[in-house]
Amino acid sequence: GGLGTVWGAVVGGFAVEFLDEGLRDFIPVIVPGASGEVQLIGFGVILTLVMIFLPGGLHQAFRVVTGLRAPRSGSIPSAPASEEGIDPDQGKISTNLTSQGPPESVGEGALLVREGRPAPGTTLLEVKALTKRYGGVVAVDSVNFDVAAGEIMALIGPNGAGKTTCFNMISGVTAPSDGSVVLSGERIDGRKPHVFARHRATRTFQNLQVFGSTTVLGNVMVGRHLRSRVGLLRGMLGFAARTEERAIVAAAREVIDLVGLAEDTDRPAADLPFGRQRLMEVARALATEPDLLLLDEPMAGLSGSERRELAGLLRRLRAGGMAIVLVEHDVEAVLALADRVAVLDDGVLIALGRPDEIRTDPAVLAAYLGVEDDDPEAAAAVRDLAAEDAEGAR
Repeated sequence: GGLGTVWGAVVGGFAVEFLDEGLRDFIPVIVPGASGEVQLIGFGVILTLVMIFLPGGLHQAFRVVTGLRAPRSGSIPSAPASEEGIDPDQGKISTNLTSQGPPESVGEGALLVREGRPAPGTTLLEVKALTKRYGGVVAVDSVNFDVAAGEIMALIGPNGAGKTTCFNMISGVTAPSDGSVVLSGERIDGRKPHVFARHRATRTFQNLQVFGSTTVLGNVMVGRHLRSRVGLLRGMLGFAARTEERAIVAAAREVIDLVGLAEDTDRPAADLPFGRQRLMEVARALATEPDLLLLDEPMAGLSGSERRELAGLLRRLRAGGMAIVLVEHDVEAVLALADRVAVLDDGVLIALGRPDEIRTDPAVLAAYLGVEDDDPEAAAAVRDLAAEDAEGAR
């Protein structure tokens, strides 16, 4: 009938039944005395041919015959400048998505401004004594930090430091052994990921989580559906669903343009290079209109220009009042981007402060470079080297 369409499934169900009955009458005509297995073979051949040559089913055939196509990104009319949303109830992505104003500008240069978003400086996330034990192994040990609206917080540390485990506990993927996670004033630790998302928070993953069977647009629409309001019954009837689906498509295309994937909008997601799949995941997360965005190694696999563009995008999201928590192994990129940095080592929070403070912190240098805290001469030498590298980078 057609993958992803309700009426395709309904029509397909009748078509399969008619095909089954038709084969019972037709096969004996062309193969006298044939029945049973021969009929099943014919049925299987037809279904196989449909899957190979018409993977979208009867719905695809209908669209091809009638010439229907999803509107291209350039054909979607822009919303009036005065509008703040596709739908008053959903809250639209800002029409300033393509603005190139300065990153710190909260006016024209701000992106994804949502009515009702907490004011900058408002604490959105509070992590207190967060702990995760696996038997006798303590992966995360009493970690404390908070994140405010309009702030980029970086979470860094060597491999195996517990960064992704922290993300998993915050987002509900993993239940903590101890401690608490408070999001927008409500305690959510130990609850499921949909509760995290319901509080306008979302995340990306260290290992790509991509729907390879659909396009870039389809992947981003999955995120946008979180803000849809049409239920199962109205969706089956199709009337209100069509209007909302058009709004979802328009919003998804805007976010795709925002992250620089406009030319890949209708391309199968599985065909994208690794780095662009990363950007697609960021777009899918942004489509939910989050107030809190958790990014797990978003720059992994990106080219130099893509990394710079993503850094600029994150600054503009911050200017719009979004809170961002970033896990990234490129320490220099993090120190140039973040407002505050938290450093984990063996599951323990060893430092928390501004980038300039973290850059010369002896405990951080020891964690990354193997210098012991009680060796002041070695620590001083490493700090000098780090300062020289930083000056050269500037």
